[in-house]
Formats: sequence, structure tokens, C-alpha cells
Amino acid sequence: MTASASRAAIAFDRVGMAYPGQAKGSALILADLSLTIPEGEFFVLVGPSGSGKSTLLKLVAGTAFPTEGTVTALSQPIKGPDRHRGMVFQSVDGPLFDWLTVQQNVGFGPKMAGAGKAEQAAIAARFIDMVGLKGHEKKFPAELSGGMKQRVQIARTLAAAPRVGLLDEPFAALDALTRRVLQREIARIWQETGRTFLYVTHDIREAVLLGQRIGVMSRGPRANIRHVYEIDLPYPRDDLDGRFAEIVRKLEGDIEREASGQWAEI
Repeated sequence: MTASASRAAIAFDRVGMAYPGQAKGSALILADLSLTIPEGEFFVLVGPSGSGKSTLLKLVAGTAFPTEGTVTALSQPIKGPDRHRGMVFQSVDGPLFDWLTVQQNVGFGPKMAGAGKAEQAAIAARFIDMVGLKGHEKKFPAELSGGMKQRVQIARTLAAAPRVGLLDEPFAALDALTRRVLQREIARIWQETGRTFLYVTHDIREAVLLGQRIGVMSRGPRANIRHVYEIDLPYPRDDLDGRFAEIVRKLEGDIEREASGQWAEI
């Protein structure tokens, strides 16, 4: 699968970002950041802690706004959250509605969009099956493991039919085996749906397993995207491949240089 070059799903144009109330004269969190993510691409962001990765996601989600420059989604300025951009969070508990079943949670987006009951059920069934939860439709979140809850969250986000999926370290709270399984699953789901994914992670191996391109953030303040790597490896990816290991080493070297520079200034 390749990303479409015909239209930008997300575009940052010379973006600078300071949070409201930040002391006058303080350095920007993000500065002069420009990046274009084509429709259909799986783009992953990595970088040292405090480099502004989650802040960048908030700008795309429409829950924060740039101090300088512009951020657009599907060629339109971002003015707030909308149904074309769906978020998958790191937390496996908070995002789900505890009083709704798996089927009801996944069908919530279509319901809010005005779909009838039969259509809601059909959409929910499609994405429940896609994330491997067929047979668990009538369960409530309290009856699910952490990995299953995260599958529900992914299914619910996709069922709402966003053009852009935003994923903020969605597997960080899971055990290593579950994380490994879901990494493979999210790559498969991306290929099946053709959606644009913007994915934030601290896990370099995860980044190389998933991303068509990987952006390495510089250390903050005034963070930017230091390098963008094109990952020319077929899916599903083999982490025992020598090319895979070489890309991981390059990324680790970049991030270590950024982090050590940050620590040297403390």
C-alpha cells in the first residue's frame, strides 16, 4: 500500500506553539515546524521526552491551536475537533463508556451520525470483527482485558469513519506480548481501511514495524522535526531482518544525540 500524493491529509506550515498563559519571553514548545502527510500514509513520530510529540497531535485533533503558522486537515484549517479526525488514547480505561457493551461502544459514532439501528449494528459488527473481538459483543468494558479494551477503542474510532486516525502511544500501557499482537493488528487494519494514521510512540522498534515514514523530533524547547526516514520495507515487517535492525540503530542514534544534548543543558 502506498500513500496518495494527490492530497495532503495533514499539513503544518511554519508552526510555532506556546501554551496559553506561558510566561512572556518563554521559548516556544514547537517552532517553525513544517510537515505534509499525504492521504493514506502511516506516519510515525518519535523523539525525546518533552519534544512536543503529543502537543503536535493536539494541534491536529483541534484541542490546541498554533501560536504561529497554520495546521490544516484535508485542506481545511483546523478550528476544533471534528468527525474526520479520530483519536485513540494511551489509556485503556477512560475512553470507553463503562455502561455500554462492546457493540454499543463501537456503534456510538454511527449512532451520533444518525445511522439507524440496523446500520449501527452492521458497522459495529464489521469493526468488531476487524479487531478480532467477534463473540465479545455483549460484554461490558469491566469484563475485558486491557488489550481487548484497546481493541474496542480502535474499533470505535474507526467505526466513526474518520479520514485521519490519531494514535497517542496506544499500546504503551499494555504488556509486551499484547503490544506485539496489536502492533501487527494496527498495521493490518491500516492496510485494510486505507485511512491516514499519525502515530506517536517512544518505542523505536514499534515505529519501524508500523511507519511508512518516521519523523524524529528534536529536543525542546523550540522543537522541530529533525529527520524524516522513508521506511522501504514490506508489511508485515520482520524485526530479524538486517535492514530493520539498521533502521532501528539509526533512529536510536538520532534520539540519543537529541536526549544527551538536552541532558547536557540541565
